[in-house]
Amino acid sequence: MKIIRNPIVLIVFALCFGTSIFLSFSTPVAGGFRDTAMLMMLGVTSQTPVALTLEQKISDSASISTYRAKDRFDLERTLHVSNNFALQSGMTVVGECSFAPGDSSFTLINVQRVNPAMIFPLIQGLGELGRNILFHVPMSFIAFIAFLVGTFYSIIFLRKGNLKYDLHARAASSLGLMFTTLATVTGSIWARFSWGKFWDWDEPRETSILVLLLIYVAYFLLRSLLEDTEEKKARLAAVYNIIAFATVPFLMFVLPRITRSLHPGSGSEAPVINLSGKTHIDPSFSMFLWINVVCFAILFFILKDIYIRIETIRQQREPNYD
Repeated sequence: MKIIRNPIVLIVFALCFGTSIFLSFSTPVAGGFRDTAMLMMLGVTSQTPVALTLEQKISDSASISTYRAKDRFDLERTLHVSNNFALQSGMTVVGECSFAPGDSSFTLINVQRVNPAMIFPLIQGLGELGRNILFHVPMSFIAFIAFLVGTFYSIIFLRKGNLKYDLHARAASSLGLMFTTLATVTGSIWARFSWGKFWDWDEPRETSILVLLLIYVAYFLLRSLLEDTEEKKARLAAVYNIIAFATVPFLMFVLPRITRSLHPGSGSEAPVINLSGKTHIDPSFSMFLWINVVCFAILFFILKDIYIRIETIRQQREPNYD
């Protein structure tokens, strides 16, 4: 893992990861004409950002210009634009619109962004909170990878008996616990705004992730409570770690999909992991999702290396330290 200790590599990673996080928060979220029309006809007063392109000017007056506009789903509608906005044909605009049911026309009442480099799709009921998927899902993925890596090193330790592999297993499992906790926190925030409360004991995804957290908390309690020799303690912990990982795929991927759930990651047509093997989300959103997965994976290995180096130094200074 010497490559991740190279200062240049770390600087490049920090810049790339920072850019990805910045764009994840700064890229505008917008829907289409149908989103505005549906919400207004339902009596919802809050406006929905719409991404639209001004195709052609139909008419012009001193105060209002009328365009034929196309939204991000290629739906064409008549759009009235105040000349105060100083827009022209060919521009892509992210803004808020009002809807006139009589002639199915729209009026641009606010401009948020003009000609953005990219646009994230609007997820009905979530709005800006939809960005959470760019962090919640990668953290869940990396938690699984961390537990897998920890189990791998536990198996290697049982075969070779070298305590350095036990240290790798402990480092990976502790980071798996950390990423699972972060995934739980971001999921609870999502639940608060989607379902009205942070936690629902009837929701299988939340319950199963809590059980997983308790299983791995018990792994570290086992290590701390045992008073045997370091090697025996490591062997017992390794056996527990292997058995614990057997529950991870079931609790993270199987149980939430075989029970009724409010979670959007449930069912055969779930947006990210599903039986069809395809991601059912917007391409630009999907691109940033997988970029963040890669970034969090690299961050995991960097943190794991730091953990091992710190523990190695501590053990060298305190031979009896556990």
